[in-house]
Order: sequence, then C-alpha cells, then structure tokens
Amino acid sequence: MVDRLPTSSPIDEALRASLPAPSAALTVRVVEGLRVLVLRHLTGGAATIETVLADHGLGPLPKPGACHGGDPWLLWAGPAEYLLLATKGAVADSVLHALAPGREALSCALDQSAACLVLELLGHGLADVLPRLLDASAIPQSAGQGGRTRLVDIPVVHLHLKSDRSLLAVDRTYGGYAVQWIREASKDVASPSWPYSDAGRDASSDCFATTNSRQ
Repeated sequence: MVDRLPTSSPIDEALRASLPAPSAALTVRVVEGLRVLVLRHLTGGAATIETVLADHGLGPLPKPGACHGGDPWLLWAGPAEYLLLATKGAVADSVLHALAPGREALSCALDQSAACLVLELLGHGLADVLPRLLDASAIPQSAGQGGRTRLVDIPVVHLHLKSDRSLLAVDRTYGGYAVQWIREASKDVASPSWPYSDAGRDASSDCFATTNSRQ
C-alpha cells in the first residue's frame, strides 16, 4: 500500500473540483505543504551541497535523469542544479539555512515552495496516462527516474517514484491548466472505485499526515 502524501487546504476550490475522480486505476491529488528547494552551484560547488546533504542524512547527489530518496527526495534538474522536495519543514529549513545565498561562495539554496504546485499521481493507470502528457523522451522506463520536461506545452518537473506513483511539480500559475490536461488524459483509464479514495485511507497514511502537520 502506498502511503499518500498529506493533502489539505489552502488550495483553490476550483482546482480541487477539477481534479479527476479517484478511480481503481488512478488518483490525482494536490500536495500542499511540500517544500521545494532548488540547490544550485558553480564549478567546484557541488561538494559543498553534498556535504550539507550528508549532514542531514541525505545524498548522494543523483545522476542525470535520476531521482532518489523517500521524503525528502532529491532530483537531478540540470548540470548545476538539483531539487530537494520534503514534507519535513525542519529539514528543508536547515538545508536552506546552511546554503543561504552568500553563505557559500560556489553554491546556494533557494526556496521555491510558494511558486510550485505539486501533484501526486497514484495507481496502475499511471503507465497509460504519462505517455499522453509528457515528452516521449521523458517517459520513465523505471522507478527512480525524473527531471525537467514538458507536460503537453508547459514546463514541469517529474519524479517517477514507483511504477504506480509519480510527483509532478508545475508553476502554480499553470496549475489549473495542468490539471485540465491530466483529467483529459485519464478519462478512459478506469471507472471510479476504491483504492486511494478517502474511504480507503489506512492507518499509516493517517499517521503520516499527522506527523507532517506537526512539522
């Protein structure tokens, strides 16, 4: 059973209403409270980022086209850029403090959480939906892959965590547009049913959400 990421207000009610109905094949959720940090470096600065991450029990830095971790997650986003996504606010704040702009000469961390809308896609129908949305070159062949790509015609960051679980991070201003395309792409994937509906919420998910709310 996949532990759902916590979802809560504040999110735009129109956006919530436009999400595809949960089904046996696919459930789409808006993840609120997920911290998104951009870790950037100049030549020679990657080692500093690795040291800071290691001090927080994270790392190593992912290779091109890869992502890893289990909250927090690390993603390769370019030759001199990585993303850190975390529901644990204390970890994100500590990394942000250690790599605050100006603290290190060749590396820094920027908080882009407020500008990002993160969508969690769960279910076996993910394999059918992703090819309808992403660039053909960005379709993951296995879990642990990800990077910057395009969802139809808008930029998006994709983390393929498991065969039936992905995160999509998009500029918040494009959130409604992204959800519309996901809804269209998933129309004929399956009929409404259980397993990730609120009725199927398990104890581990409740515990996870409660833990996150205390961060």
